[in-house]
Amino acid sequence: MIKTFSSRAGRLSPKNKKFLSTESECLLSAGEKPITQNPIALDIGFGDAQSFSEDVAANENVTFIGIEPYKKGFARAVEFFEETKPANLYLFNGDAREFIELMDFSVNFIRIHFPDPWPKKRHTKRRLISKQFLKTLSKILCPDGLVQIVTDSKIYQMHIDEVLEYQQLFETTNSFPISYQVSTFHKKGLNKGHTIKEYNLKLITPCNQTSG
Repeated sequence: MIKTFSSRAGRLSPKNKKFLSTESECLLSAGEKPITQNPIALDIGFGDAQSFSEDVAANENVTFIGIEPYKKGFARAVEFFEETKPANLYLFNGDAREFIELMDFSVNFIRIHFPDPWPKKRHTKRRLISKQFLKTLSKILCPDGLVQIVTDSKIYQMHIDEVLEYQQLFETTNSFPISYQVSTFHKKGLNKGHTIKEYNLKLITPCNQTSG
């Protein structure tokens, strides 16, 4: 498995360590289905959890599965759950592909906000968004399922444009029904004068199709 995330964990505080060791009700094992009647959104790489927590609170009719490999951000998400007990939040600490590989259920939405762009040419294969990964996502989406990708990296935008041009599983759409707050990475991109690009994609093939 090609590593698609870099090491930016940061130093863990005593509070971070406390919540990392908490046996929280929100924790899922790889591939585990949450108990919910709501539409399900898989959130891949929620970062420091600040805006993600706000999104969970603002979209109570959607059940979020937040996946984050970095301990610091994950600890903050657990802290948010333990302090507010939202009924629509579940968490997995690890690689999204590890979770997806063991899933035997479908989700309605997938969000990938500000994935690591791996800007150097020799690291292109480490970028999460690829034709193969879109095919993987198509297998876990319900019919008419939606994917949202947001990035401020011009290099990654060009890469995503190319990936989308040579696939037949998704078509672009104008909307995505889950609201989101401006995250730390979003703010950094704006402060640098970067153009934020949002890709909203609609599945155009039935679940478990592998064509494309």
